[in-house]
Amino acid sequence: MARLYTYLIVAFLTGGAAVQAQQLQQFSQFRFAGQSFNPAFAGSDAYFNALAVHRTQWAGINDAPRTYLMGLHAPSADGKMGFGGTLYTDAVGPTRRTGVQGNYAYHLQVTDNSKLALGLAFGFTQFSIDGSQITLREQGDLAAINGMQAELKPDAAFGALWYSDKWFVGLSANQILNNRLDFFPGDNEGRMAVHYFLTGGYRFDLNEDFAAEPAVLVKYVSPLPPQADLTLRLIYKGNLWLGGSYRTGDAASVYAGYNVMDYLTLGYAYDITTSSIRQYAEGTHEVFLALRFARNTPSPEPAEQTMK
Repeated sequence: MARLYTYLIVAFLTGGAAVQAQQLQQFSQFRFAGQSFNPAFAGSDAYFNALAVHRTQWAGINDAPRTYLMGLHAPSADGKMGFGGTLYTDAVGPTRRTGVQGNYAYHLQVTDNSKLALGLAFGFTQFSIDGSQITLREQGDLAAINGMQAELKPDAAFGALWYSDKWFVGLSANQILNNRLDFFPGDNEGRMAVHYFLTGGYRFDLNEDFAAEPAVLVKYVSPLPPQADLTLRLIYKGNLWLGGSYRTGDAASVYAGYNVMDYLTLGYAYDITTSSIRQYAEGTHEVFLALRFARNTPSPEPAEQTMK
């Protein structure tokens, strides 16, 4: 277990070159957290939106990854701009990644029922590691440090989103400043690696009561192969849904959600690990809560949750 523990810490800080891992947070219910990977989602509907997500990964492993995210976004009065922000924390044992980010997006009317949004994000991310909490069996590991170390780095992202009331397609790049992390002297691999995301979804109205929405999120971080989240959910009367997804090389998920009086959304997902780490882990739990405030201006329905 000590070897696995060090393995996770090094992957967290170096971008996961040794394993299929990423520095940025990931969510099984990604359609509700679009702003976390593409700033163009800011202001993509006519409501003020707030979101909180808690993800506990790999239950059964002590100090396994835990993610907390809070976000808020809204359109301007004329619907041509969007503003938002996120606060997030990723913790893996004695390591922690904490950040704040502000988002801005400009929305252009492309057709009668679709818009193109271009978004920018800027913020700061702090990486920290408490070496006093690490006990190693082997000498020479990168994690062999003492005391608390922390680095604060600027961060930026860019994204584009084309969306309507039935579909959305987005492309974004995160951590585009590619800043170096200097925890380990002489290690040139420790960087905030650039992450690329391609996402899309479409709503099929099956009848008056039921609709189906397939969606995909493709992630790429060099030098790893691309990873894809393939999802499908079935929605009943726009308020209740059940779904499932598969993340290549990692996990399969089942999830459910419910809209309460059109302003409160609750959701839960459970990931079944399919990678080699399954011999240690029992699964992953993810819970989210979303609020929608007063309507502002007419626009296509939210691309983050096309099924509203």
